[in-house]
Amino acid sequence: MAKEDKRLVLSEEDCIGCGICVTVCPTNLKQEKDINFDVDAEPRAIAVDNGQAVINDDLCIKCGICTKNCPVDSLTIEVLA
Repeated sequence: MAKEDKRLVLSEEDCIGCGICVTVCPTNLKQEKDINFDVDAEPRAIAVDNGQAVINDDLCIKCGICTKNCPVDSLTIEVLA
C-alpha cells in the first residue's frame, strides 16, 4: 500500500506531548544525520509543539513506527478509501 493511501491521525485529546514519536520517527532520524540539518529551523515529519504532537503530512512516510511506540495510543494509521 502506497503512503498516499494512508494518513497518520493524531488524537489531540489523548496526546501527552512526550515526544517519543519524534525520537523513533525514521524520517526525523534520517534528517538528524545530515550535518547541515538545523533541528530548530527545519520541518520534521513529526514534532511536539506546545505540548502536542504535530504531523507534517508532506514529510511523514506513514510507516507506523510512531503508532507502535506511543504510550497512550494517540497516533493511528488510517487507510483512505
